[in-house]
Amino acid sequence: MTPPVSPPAPAKPRRIGLLRGFFSVFRGAGFLLITPRSWPYALVPGLVLGLLAGLGIWLSLAVVWPSVSGSAPDAHWFSALAIRAAGWIVTTAALLLSLLLAVALAPPLSAPALEHIVGQREASLGIPERAPLGFWREVACGLKAQLVVACFAGPLLITLWVLGLVIPGATFVTTPLAFLITALGLAWNLFDYPLTLRGVSMRERLRFTWRHRAATLGFGLSFALLFWVPCFGVLLLPVGVAAATELLWSLLEGDPLGAKLGLQTNAPTDPTNASPRADPTDPAGPAPRVDAVLQTDTEPQADTEPQADTPQADTEPRTDTAPPSDEP
Repeated sequence: MTPPVSPPAPAKPRRIGLLRGFFSVFRGAGFLLITPRSWPYALVPGLVLGLLAGLGIWLSLAVVWPSVSGSAPDAHWFSALAIRAAGWIVTTAALLLSLLLAVALAPPLSAPALEHIVGQREASLGIPERAPLGFWREVACGLKAQLVVACFAGPLLITLWVLGLVIPGATFVTTPLAFLITALGLAWNLFDYPLTLRGVSMRERLRFTWRHRAATLGFGLSFALLFWVPCFGVLLLPVGVAAATELLWSLLEGDPLGAKLGLQTNAPTDPTNASPRADPTDPAGPAPRVDAVLQTDTEPQADTEPQADTPQADTEPRTDTAPPSDEP
Protein backbone atom coordinates (compact mmCIF):
# COMPACT_ATOMS: atom_id res chain seq x y z
CA MET A 1 0.00 0.00 0.00
CA THR A 2 1.10 3.53 -0.76
CA PRO A 3 1.87 5.42 2.47
CA PRO A 4 -0.42 8.38 3.16
CA VAL A 5 0.75 11.71 1.87
CA SER A 6 1.99 13.87 4.74
CA PRO A 7 1.22 17.60 4.69
CA PRO A 8 4.14 19.85 3.82
CA ALA A 9 5.92 21.41 6.76
CA PRO A 10 5.06 25.09 7.20
CA ALA A 11 7.73 27.45 5.97
CA LYS A 12 9.80 28.97 8.74
CA PRO A 13 9.31 32.75 8.83
CA ARG A 14 12.33 34.64 7.57
CA ARG A 15 13.96 36.71 10.27
CA ILE A 16 13.57 40.44 9.75
CA GLY A 17 16.76 42.28 10.55
CA LEU A 18 18.11 45.78 10.94
CA LEU A 19 18.17 46.71 7.25
CA ARG A 20 14.53 45.75 6.69
CA GLY A 21 13.55 47.91 9.63
CA PHE A 22 15.72 50.79 8.41
CA PHE A 23 14.24 50.87 4.90
CA SER A 24 10.63 50.59 6.12
CA VAL A 25 10.44 54.37 5.89
CA PHE A 26 10.32 54.10 2.09
CA ARG A 27 7.49 51.57 2.25
CA GLY A 28 5.48 53.88 4.46
CA ALA A 29 6.07 56.85 2.18
CA GLY A 30 5.16 54.77 -0.88
CA PHE A 31 1.88 53.70 0.68
CA LEU A 32 0.87 57.29 1.36
CA LEU A 33 1.78 58.35 -2.17
CA ILE A 34 -0.45 55.73 -3.81
CA THR A 35 -3.35 56.11 -1.35
CA PRO A 36 -5.15 59.41 -2.02
CA ARG A 37 -7.75 58.75 0.68
CA SER A 38 -4.96 59.00 3.28
CA TRP A 39 -3.81 62.45 2.19
CA PRO A 40 -6.31 64.48 4.29
CA TYR A 41 -5.26 62.57 7.42
CA ALA A 42 -1.57 62.93 6.56
CA LEU A 43 -1.95 66.72 6.50
CA VAL A 44 -3.42 66.90 10.01
CA PRO A 45 -0.15 66.86 12.04
CA GLY A 46 1.31 69.74 10.00
CA LEU A 47 -1.89 71.76 10.30
CA VAL A 48 -2.11 71.20 14.06
CA LEU A 49 1.54 72.17 14.46
CA GLY A 50 1.01 75.35 12.44
CA LEU A 51 -2.07 76.35 14.44
CA LEU A 52 -0.40 75.77 17.81
CA ALA A 53 2.79 77.55 16.77
CA GLY A 54 0.82 80.51 15.38
CA LEU A 55 -1.20 80.77 18.57
CA GLY A 56 1.96 80.73 20.68
CA ILE A 57 3.63 83.42 18.57
CA TRP A 58 0.56 85.64 18.78
CA LEU A 59 0.35 85.27 22.56
CA SER A 60 4.05 86.04 22.94
CA LEU A 61 3.96 89.21 20.85
CA ALA A 62 0.49 90.48 21.71
CA VAL A 63 0.31 89.57 25.40
CA VAL A 64 3.73 88.82 26.88
CA TRP A 65 5.69 91.64 25.27
CA PRO A 66 3.30 94.49 26.23
CA SER A 67 2.84 93.17 29.75
CA VAL A 68 6.59 92.87 30.40
CA SER A 69 7.94 95.95 28.65
CA GLY A 70 5.05 98.27 29.48
CA SER A 71 5.79 101.94 29.51
CA ALA A 72 9.44 102.60 30.29
CA PRO A 73 9.96 105.22 32.99
CA ASP A 74 11.39 108.51 31.87
CA ALA A 75 13.42 109.07 35.04
CA HIS A 76 16.58 107.42 33.83
CA TRP A 77 17.58 106.06 30.45
CA PHE A 78 19.34 103.07 32.02
CA SER A 79 16.13 101.86 33.71
CA ALA A 80 14.22 102.14 30.45
CA LEU A 81 16.91 100.17 28.61
CA ALA A 82 16.92 97.45 31.26
CA ILE A 83 13.15 97.10 31.07
CA ARG A 84 13.25 96.87 27.27
CA ALA A 85 16.00 94.24 27.42
CA ALA A 86 14.06 92.23 29.98
CA GLY A 87 11.00 92.42 27.74
CA TRP A 88 12.94 91.05 24.78
CA ILE A 89 14.40 88.22 26.85
CA VAL A 90 11.06 87.19 28.33
CA THR A 91 9.30 87.42 24.97
CA THR A 92 11.97 85.32 23.27
CA ALA A 93 11.69 82.72 26.01
CA ALA A 94 7.91 82.70 25.59
CA LEU A 95 8.31 82.19 21.83
CA LEU A 96 10.65 79.24 22.32
CA LEU A 97 8.40 77.72 24.96
CA SER A 98 5.35 78.05 22.73
CA LEU A 99 7.15 76.33 19.85
CA LEU A 100 8.26 73.49 22.12
CA LEU A 101 4.72 73.06 23.39
CA ALA A 102 3.41 73.04 19.82
CA VAL A 103 5.85 70.28 18.86
CA ALA A 104 4.98 68.28 21.99
CA LEU A 105 1.19 68.64 21.72
CA ALA A 106 0.81 68.16 17.96
CA PRO A 107 1.32 64.35 17.97
CA PRO A 108 -1.30 63.48 20.63
CA LEU A 109 -3.80 65.95 19.15
CA SER A 110 -3.22 64.38 15.73
CA ALA A 111 -3.65 60.84 17.07
CA PRO A 112 -7.18 60.30 15.64
CA ALA A 113 -5.95 61.12 12.13
CA LEU A 114 -2.92 58.88 12.57
CA GLU A 115 -5.16 56.04 13.74
CA HIS A 116 -7.09 56.36 10.48
CA ILE A 117 -3.83 55.90 8.56
CA VAL A 118 -3.09 52.80 10.64
CA GLY A 119 -6.51 51.40 9.78
CA GLN A 120 -6.03 52.10 6.08
CA ARG A 121 -2.63 50.40 6.06
CA GLU A 122 -4.02 47.39 7.90
CA ALA A 123 -6.86 47.16 5.38
CA SER A 124 -4.33 47.15 2.53
CA LEU A 125 -2.53 44.27 4.26
CA GLY A 126 -5.72 42.23 4.58
CA ILE A 127 -6.13 42.73 8.34
CA PRO A 128 -9.78 42.74 9.48
CA GLU A 129 -11.08 46.05 10.76
CA ARG A 130 -10.94 46.63 14.48
CA ALA A 131 -13.52 48.28 16.69
CA PRO A 132 -13.08 52.09 16.83
CA LEU A 133 -11.91 53.62 20.11
CA GLY A 134 -13.46 57.06 19.81
CA PHE A 135 -11.90 60.49 19.44
CA TRP A 136 -10.97 61.20 23.06
CA ARG A 137 -9.74 57.66 23.68
CA GLU A 138 -7.41 57.95 20.69
CA VAL A 139 -6.13 61.32 21.92
CA ALA A 140 -5.50 59.78 25.35
CA CYS A 141 -3.59 56.89 23.75
CA GLY A 142 -1.41 59.31 21.81
CA LEU A 143 -0.71 61.38 24.92
CA LYS A 144 0.14 58.24 26.88
CA ALA A 145 2.63 57.17 24.22
CA GLN A 146 4.34 60.56 24.40
CA LEU A 147 4.54 60.45 28.20
CA VAL A 148 5.99 56.93 28.26
CA VAL A 149 8.75 57.90 25.84
CA ALA A 150 9.44 61.12 27.75
CA CYS A 151 9.67 59.31 31.09
CA PHE A 152 12.00 56.67 29.65
CA ALA A 153 14.26 58.64 27.32
CA GLY A 154 14.15 62.05 29.01
CA PRO A 155 16.18 61.25 32.16
CA LEU A 156 18.70 59.20 30.18
CA LEU A 157 19.26 61.96 27.64
CA ILE A 158 19.63 64.59 30.35
CA THR A 159 22.14 62.40 32.20
CA LEU A 160 24.20 61.89 29.05
CA TRP A 161 24.11 65.62 28.33
CA VAL A 162 25.37 66.46 31.82
CA LEU A 163 28.12 63.85 31.56
CA GLY A 164 29.21 65.35 28.26
CA LEU A 165 29.55 68.75 29.92
CA VAL A 166 31.29 67.58 33.08
CA ILE A 167 33.68 64.91 31.78
CA PRO A 168 36.12 66.08 29.08
CA GLY A 169 35.98 63.95 25.96
CA ALA A 170 32.85 62.10 27.08
CA THR A 171 30.88 63.43 24.13
CA PHE A 172 32.51 60.78 21.92
CA VAL A 173 30.59 58.21 23.96
CA THR A 174 27.52 60.09 25.11
CA THR A 175 26.54 61.37 21.65
CA PRO A 176 26.18 57.90 20.03
CA LEU A 177 24.40 56.62 23.14
CA ALA A 178 21.97 59.53 23.02
CA PHE A 179 21.31 58.83 19.36
CA LEU A 180 20.56 55.15 20.08
CA ILE A 181 18.22 56.06 22.95
CA THR A 182 16.42 58.51 20.68
CA ALA A 183 16.07 55.84 17.99
CA LEU A 184 14.60 53.30 20.40
CA GLY A 185 12.23 55.89 21.82
CA LEU A 186 10.97 56.82 18.35
CA ALA A 187 10.47 53.18 17.38
CA TRP A 188 8.55 52.53 20.59
CA ASN A 189 6.38 55.59 20.04
CA LEU A 190 5.53 54.69 16.43
CA PHE A 191 4.84 51.03 17.24
CA ASP A 192 2.50 52.21 19.97
CA TYR A 193 -0.13 53.38 17.48
CA PRO A 194 -1.03 49.96 15.98
CA LEU A 195 -0.31 48.03 19.20
CA THR A 196 -2.57 50.18 21.38
CA LEU A 197 -5.48 49.66 19.00
CA ARG A 198 -5.15 45.89 19.50
CA GLY A 199 -5.09 46.13 23.29
CA VAL A 200 -1.48 44.96 23.74
CA SER A 201 -0.21 45.52 27.27
CA MET A 202 3.01 47.30 28.19
CA ARG A 203 4.76 44.10 29.27
CA GLU A 204 3.91 42.32 26.03
CA ARG A 205 5.22 45.27 24.04
CA LEU A 206 8.52 45.21 25.91
CA ARG A 207 8.94 41.49 25.23
CA PHE A 208 7.98 41.92 21.59
CA THR A 209 10.46 44.77 21.15
CA TRP A 210 13.25 42.75 22.75
CA ARG A 211 12.57 39.71 20.55
CA HIS A 212 12.83 41.92 17.45
CA ARG A 213 15.43 44.35 18.74
CA ALA A 214 17.43 44.44 15.48
CA ALA A 215 14.46 45.41 13.32
CA THR A 216 13.23 47.83 16.00
CA LEU A 217 16.62 49.52 16.20
CA GLY A 218 16.91 49.82 12.42
CA PHE A 219 13.42 51.26 12.20
CA GLY A 220 14.18 53.80 14.92
CA LEU A 221 17.52 54.79 13.39
CA SER A 222 15.94 55.74 10.07
CA PHE A 223 13.46 58.08 11.72
CA ALA A 224 16.02 59.41 14.19
CA LEU A 225 18.07 60.60 11.21
CA LEU A 226 15.02 62.27 9.66
CA PHE A 227 13.70 63.78 12.88
CA TRP A 228 16.88 65.77 13.44
CA VAL A 229 15.51 68.19 10.85
CA PRO A 230 13.34 70.77 12.68
CA CYS A 231 9.60 69.99 12.57
CA PHE A 232 10.17 66.70 10.70
CA GLY A 233 9.32 64.88 13.91
CA VAL A 234 5.73 66.03 13.44
CA LEU A 235 5.44 66.37 9.67
CA LEU A 236 6.67 62.81 9.03
CA LEU A 237 4.44 61.16 11.62
CA PRO A 238 2.04 59.84 8.92
CA VAL A 239 4.96 58.15 7.16
CA GLY A 240 6.11 56.75 10.49
CA VAL A 241 2.81 55.18 11.50
CA ALA A 242 2.27 53.69 8.02
CA ALA A 243 5.75 52.16 8.07
CA ALA A 244 5.35 50.97 11.67
CA THR A 245 2.07 49.23 10.85
CA GLU A 246 3.51 47.30 7.90
CA LEU A 247 6.67 46.33 9.78
CA LEU A 248 4.71 45.34 12.88
CA TRP A 249 2.47 42.86 11.07
CA SER A 250 5.50 41.40 9.31
CA LEU A 251 7.20 40.89 12.68
CA LEU A 252 4.06 39.34 14.19
CA GLU A 253 4.30 36.48 11.70
CA GLY A 254 5.55 33.53 13.70
CA ASP A 255 5.79 35.61 16.89
CA PRO A 256 4.11 34.53 20.16
CA LEU A 257 2.31 37.86 20.30
CA GLY A 258 0.91 37.26 16.82
CA ALA A 259 -0.43 33.88 17.93
CA LYS A 260 -2.04 35.54 20.95
CA LEU A 261 -3.73 38.05 18.67
CA GLY A 262 -5.09 35.16 16.59
CA LEU A 263 -2.78 35.76 13.64
CA GLN A 264 -2.88 33.07 10.96
CA THR A 265 -0.23 32.76 8.29
CA ASN A 266 -0.58 31.01 4.96
CA ALA A 267 2.33 30.74 2.59
CA PRO A 268 0.89 29.83 -0.83
CA THR A 269 3.24 28.07 -3.25
CA ASP A 270 0.91 28.33 -6.23
CA PRO A 271 1.19 31.74 -7.92
CA THR A 272 -2.49 31.61 -8.81
CA ASN A 273 -3.35 31.22 -5.13
CA ALA A 274 -1.23 34.12 -3.93
CA SER A 275 -2.62 36.91 -1.85
CA PRO A 276 -4.34 39.69 -3.80
CA ARG A 277 -2.22 42.24 -1.98
CA ALA A 278 1.03 40.73 -3.28
CA ASP A 279 1.10 43.12 -6.20
CA PRO A 280 4.55 43.42 -7.81
CA THR A 281 3.55 46.77 -9.30
CA ASP A 282 2.81 48.29 -5.91
CA PRO A 283 5.08 51.35 -5.55
CA ALA A 284 5.01 50.87 -1.79
CA GLY A 285 7.10 47.74 -2.27
CA PRO A 286 6.19 44.09 -1.97
CA ALA A 287 3.66 43.21 0.65
CA PRO A 288 4.58 40.94 3.56
CA ARG A 289 5.48 37.42 2.56
CA VAL A 290 2.33 35.79 3.87
CA ASP A 291 -1.27 36.68 4.41
CA ALA A 292 -1.90 37.93 7.91
CA VAL A 293 -5.49 37.26 8.91
CA LEU A 294 -6.99 37.61 12.34
CA GLN A 295 -9.07 34.61 13.31
CA THR A 296 -12.65 35.83 13.57
CA ASP A 297 -14.50 32.58 14.20
CA THR A 298 -13.97 29.38 16.14
CA GLU A 299 -15.01 26.92 13.45
CA PRO A 300 -12.13 24.84 12.12
CA GLN A 301 -11.26 25.19 8.47
CA ALA A 302 -12.60 22.38 6.39
CA ASP A 303 -9.78 22.41 3.87
CA THR A 304 -6.89 22.11 6.29
CA GLU A 305 -6.72 18.29 6.24
CA PRO A 306 -4.57 16.87 3.45
CA GLN A 307 -6.39 14.67 0.97
CA ALA A 308 -4.74 11.72 -0.64
CA ASP A 309 -4.83 11.97 -4.43
CA THR A 310 -4.54 8.22 -5.09
CA PRO A 311 -7.51 6.05 -4.01
CA GLN A 312 -6.67 3.08 -1.83
CA ALA A 313 -8.63 0.66 -4.00
CA ASP A 314 -6.16 1.06 -6.89
CA THR A 315 -3.08 0.19 -4.83
CA GLU A 316 -3.81 -3.59 -4.54
CA PRO A 317 -4.40 -6.13 -7.36
CA ARG A 318 -7.87 -7.56 -7.71
CA THR A 319 -8.23 -11.22 -6.61
CA ASP A 320 -11.92 -11.87 -7.34
CA THR A 321 -11.47 -12.43 -11.10
CA ALA A 322 -12.19 -16.09 -12.09
CA PRO A 323 -9.35 -17.95 -13.91
CA PRO A 324 -9.96 -18.82 -17.55
CA SER A 325 -11.65 -22.25 -18.10
CA ASP A 326 -10.02 -25.07 -20.20
CA GLU A 327 -13.40 -26.60 -21.29
CA PRO A 328 -14.48 -26.02 -24.90
